[in-house]
Amino acid sequence: MSTYQELKGLKVKYLSADTSGDRKVDGEVFYNSADFNLKSFISTAAWHSTANLTHGRASLAAAGTVPAGLVFGGAGVADMTEEYNGSGFSNGGGLNTARQALGGAGTQTAGLGFGGYISAYSALTEEYNGSSWTESGDLATARQYVAGAGTQTAGLAFAGRGSPGKTNSTEHYNGTSWTSGGNMNTARAYLAGCGTQTSALAFGGSSTGTTGITEAYDGTSWTEVADLNTARLSLSGAGESSTSAIAFGGSPSNKNETELWDGSSWAETANLATGRAYLAGFGTKSLAVAASGGSNSTAAEEFTTTLTATTAAAWSSGGNVNNTRRNAGCMGTQTAALYAGGFGPPYVNYSEEYNGSTWTEGNNLTIARECSTSGFGTQTAGAVAGGGAPDNISSPYSGYSNSTDEYNGTSWSEGGDINSHRLGMATCGTQTAGFGAGGYQGANHPESPPSNTAKCEQYDGSTWTEVADLNTARSSMGHFGTQTASIACRGTSNPTESWDGSSWTNISASPIVFDGGNHGGGTQTAGVVYGPRSYNSTELWDGTTWATSVRYSTSRGGNNAGDASAGLLVGGFTGSGNSNATEEFTGATTGTATVKTIDFD
Repeated sequence: MSTYQELKGLKVKYLSADTSGDRKVDGEVFYNSADFNLKSFISTAAWHSTANLTHGRASLAAAGTVPAGLVFGGAGVADMTEEYNGSGFSNGGGLNTARQALGGAGTQTAGLGFGGYISAYSALTEEYNGSSWTESGDLATARQYVAGAGTQTAGLAFAGRGSPGKTNSTEHYNGTSWTSGGNMNTARAYLAGCGTQTSALAFGGSSTGTTGITEAYDGTSWTEVADLNTARLSLSGAGESSTSAIAFGGSPSNKNETELWDGSSWAETANLATGRAYLAGFGTKSLAVAASGGSNSTAAEEFTTTLTATTAAAWSSGGNVNNTRRNAGCMGTQTAALYAGGFGPPYVNYSEEYNGSTWTEGNNLTIARECSTSGFGTQTAGAVAGGGAPDNISSPYSGYSNSTDEYNGTSWSEGGDINSHRLGMATCGTQTAGFGAGGYQGANHPESPPSNTAKCEQYDGSTWTEVADLNTARSSMGHFGTQTASIACRGTSNPTESWDGSSWTNISASPIVFDGGNHGGGTQTAGVVYGPRSYNSTELWDGTTWATSVRYSTSRGGNNAGDASAGLLVGGFTGSGNSNATEEFTGATTGTATVKTIDFD
């Protein structure tokens, strides 16, 4: 597998508590000391086809952004203007003077076209208002294959081919007339440019030969900076300033290479689908259009950048339970959980409700019991089944229960009995569609001596019905999903098993750590297990494989609620005593957006 640096040419730069502002850049990882989260930002870029121009041509000019761009002039239909709306091109008002190899600047509704070639080098300047062109003041130096930047009222024209040859001159436009600016260090034509009148970039072109020379302009003077990786002429590009640009296409050999400029260096990125020269470009470094070019092609491509922000999984402290105990039943969500029964000692009938920060004591179970992993349902419609009960404390295995308690959000009542007395039955589902698997059977069950069982039962809200056995008998395992689609794993045996509503199938993938006292949550394709009691491991299930995640703070056989994205671990046995701690798990989150959809406000 390639590293991120090998793929992108970048490496992790910072580890910082500051995750605000413009420090969120590609390849950086941040630590937020306030919420204790690691965050990373990675960008991916690609060209994709967009609607064709109505008329193909080469040596045309462009202005504007995506989705409000403008292309005009060019060989073949030299007076034509086309407007881009993000999905297609439509005809706009034609230039007053047909020409090719001209320069462009401005926006779709305030465009600027200058120079070019008619039957000779041209100094003509025209302004576009969104519907028609109007002639304005001429350039001081007639030229073709000239580059441009800026706006209609603060424009920039630089380099190009004139008489007697390639020029290094720069001119500033004020909305009426042109005046001289600072000369470039290298005279050339067939180059590309972008930016503003006071922060422009010139790159590529032809001087004494094809070049990759890049120069930055500050409104007064040009400074040579790092060259393009691929020297080329008749290329195009776009960008916001002298520190943010994209270059693409060019000659010789109809190049498809694309490069991004960050103010100090060029980095290669996704190639154009179709290599070409003498094309037009408009937009920004992150969102640009390459239009026409080549042999009067009508093709256009749009460059988009997708930003991916990932927040690593994390555990954080929650509110402590009011009654310290282990082996309680837990169900619900991270912000609406129910914690019932348990062992102190002795067996207890307490129940508590969690609101995401605080536990509040509620009404008691109908009997005292340690429910172990047997809580299922929600905070307002929960249930516990089986477990240890003080029927005969002197003979513990005779004290295993087969009863079910149901909660309605206010009080507990008896439900239907399970068919097998057992402890450590792992449950999932809802109060009216529950599913219990495995466990440890007591001596008051017909099977004796006590042992792990593979028996499974399903609950419809009133009656438990036996269904197909697990392939491996075990207790205290993780069991998550629904009555018709669930995963059973770990516990006192290693295999992962998948339930399809009628039978269990062994899956080769196994959790890394297994032992008694595992707990899990989620769905058949996105689950999590915690523990066991002698470990503080967290492992995630994606429907195919297990992967380790961030550890919780204290090793214990706690009980859990929630799922793989927002979980809860409560109470449990640490090895030296019972815990009253609550810890909240937040799974890794990844958000993506194309530059088109980002709201920078």
